[in-house]
Amino acid sequence: MAVKGDYMAYATTESEEIQTRVIEEIQTGRSLRQVCGDEGMPHFRTVQRWIVSDGQFAVRYARARMAQADTLFDRMEEVEESVSNGTMDSHAARVVLDSMRWRASKLAPKTYGDRLDVQVSDTRISITGALQAAQARLVDVVDVSPRLSVQGEPGRGEAGPAD
Repeated sequence: MAVKGDYMAYATTESEEIQTRVIEEIQTGRSLRQVCGDEGMPHFRTVQRWIVSDGQFAVRYARARMAQADTLFDRMEEVEESVSNGTMDSHAARVVLDSMRWRASKLAPKTYGDRLDVQVSDTRISITGALQAAQARLVDVVDVSPRLSVQGEPGRGEAGPAD
């Protein structure tokens, strides 16, 4: 491996092994910064460069982040049990759980994000009459052609050149 400024250049097989390790560590719930801080791991910016330049690694990394959200969700139960056992203060647990919930919702919004159901299924309410009335008013507003004429010349306004 050759050092190149802040980055390290890796042989193809070496970078594939490191990428696999990064993916595995992310799936266990560790952050990318934590993983990159380990001995023998690349700089954070190197991994970010891999994500941008290597489509296959980017897909694997995105899946690892989804798995990280699942891990966070599973760890929430451990925090709840700690409160039940009396080994963690409930106020501290609330902070930890809120943080874990927020992170999981950002990592996997379809699974852990807040969902808003905006579908209307009540058929007793109808806005048809209001819609028709609004459309009728719109017709009056759209027809804005001038209706004044000067001595039989349609389309000219009252203020014309003086004779």
